Amino acid sequence: RAIAGLCAEAVGCMRVLTDATVEYCKTRKQFGQPIGNFQVLQHRMVDMFMECEQSLSMTYMVNLKLDEGEAERVKAASSAKAQIGKSGRFVGQQAVQLHGGMGMTDELNVGHYFKRLTMIDSQFGNVDYHLRRFAAAS
Repeated sequence: RAIAGLCAEAVGCMRVLTDATVEYCKTRKQFGQPIGNFQVLQHRMVDMFMECEQSLSMTYMVNLKLDEGEAERVKAASSAKAQIGKSGRFVGQQAVQLHGGMGMTDELNVGHYFKRLTMIDSQFGNVDYHLRRFAAAS
């Protein structure tokens, strides 16, 4: 149950980071136009969105499996935690990169959310731990 709650918190953090990054890219201008107009940055923001959606799906799945047997709960929790850890790192890194130097300042919450996602990955086992746990349970 704790992992399910932690996954939900992580999805919320990723959603905030993605939304903040999209908004920043719409307003930050470079070469006379918003940086969000550059296709390569659009692709990076879409990748962030997709990681959020995959994490949301895994969070739904782990919550649906809470009343199942022990083996199903372990597999669901470990697969969700592995996905959340991978996605959280990706979304956080992309948000910091797309915000540039501002991404790690105290002026913006981007750095704080990235730090929280890093801590969430460490709580109750990181990605590697949960991949091994899932493999053992399968």
